[in-house]
Amino acid sequence: MHHRPLRPGTSTLVFCLVAAVAAVPIAFGVAAAGYGVAALDPPRDLAAIVLWSVAEEIVFRGAIQPAVARALKQAGAAWITPANALTSLLFAALHLWRHPLVVAASIFPVSLVYGRARELSGQVWPAALLHLTFNALLYAASWLRSAS
Repeated sequence: MHHRPLRPGTSTLVFCLVAAVAAVPIAFGVAAAGYGVAALDPPRDLAAIVLWSVAEEIVFRGAIQPAVARALKQAGAAWITPANALTSLLFAALHLWRHPLVVAASIFPVSLVYGRARELSGQVWPAALLHLTFNALLYAASWLRSAS
């Protein structure tokens, strides 16, 4: 039997809210560890954050993850599905071109959260909003660190 994603509802909303709240200390911790992002030109930087966050989710959670799920004939409702794990592994690996290994590796669990949001909702927008929230928080934390 093929797994049917849940439609956005209370459980999806709760999951996304918990993930967004958890992103605050994670983003500030990442920046404090010295892995923040350069805060050079806020309007341009924020526009890029919106563009890249949404574009990455359209590609990874909108196209790749569902294609992998279909190819694997994914069934069941495991918290970490094979499609989510493989997509998240690829997502993290592709960040190696711009980030050190420790940062790319830390992207993997965050990506699992985005993938889970996609599977729970059956839509890309919750993952895109979570991705955008995390990147905006990381930017804010980086900016605050550079301003002090």
